[in-house]
Amino acid sequence: MKKRKILVFLPCYNEELNITDLIEEWNKQEEQLKERGFDLEIFGINDCSKDKTKDKILALTKKYKNVHLIDHKENKGLVGGLNTAIENFIKLSKKGDFMVLMDGDNTHNPKYIFSMLDKIEEGYDCVIASRYCPSSEVVGVAKHRVFMSDMAGVYYKIMLHVPNVRDYTCGYRIYSNEIINKLVENFGKNPIKEKSFACMMELLYKLYLSGAKFSEVGFELRYDNKKGESKMKVLKTMYNSIRVGFNLRRKGKKLMINEKNNK
Repeated sequence: MKKRKILVFLPCYNEELNITDLIEEWNKQEEQLKERGFDLEIFGINDCSKDKTKDKILALTKKYKNVHLIDHKENKGLVGGLNTAIENFIKLSKKGDFMVLMDGDNTHNPKYIFSMLDKIEEGYDCVIASRYCPSSEVVGVAKHRVFMSDMAGVYYKIMLHVPNVRDYTCGYRIYSNEIINKLVENFGKNPIKEKSFACMMELLYKLYLSGAKFSEVGFELRYDNKKGESKMKVLKTMYNSIRVGFNLRRKGKKLMINEKNNK
């Protein structure tokens, strides 16, 4: 029987200091994933980095057969990385396969994939590595940013009220082939439009509108593992998140109808 696949997509912009450690850590999980019936494929999405991110990924493609480079010819931002991941996942996957997205800055540990798969096997379409589970920890993040994230989480919960979701913005998630195909059926080839970091919230809400069932698992967010400067502009990100949350809530299911008609 042919194994199912887990396809990991890592959007990267100037992550030369982090991407090698992250991909190596993913490949440490390969044997255990095989024991659970999954082949592992890893895709580094280089978004026109100005450093040696592309070279680092290329070196890993020579070292490992399951590592691949996707190279953007123009800078598309995180939203472009998401849409590229979705497009390639649909092309390369079949029913029963799963897509994993996570930040390329080595703040998320691949070892949590196993608890996420446990939840998937219970019948969920998307499982989130959440900062708000009892077992979760956030390490290396300034207290004021933790506070702002917590307040934003309360806002999203009130505005969007997606069942079983507390962490609307964490980039570390696993998605089923079936729900990603439904997303594209409902919202078109490039289903995510928001250009700020709030695109992660947009993706989650559009999956909800597409019928996704969600669950969360606890994990450690290790910001102290990240080398280099943060690319997030906190105040701008907060403003965009509030704006996007309000617009998604206001438009609701009309959003799906409008975008489906405009495909």
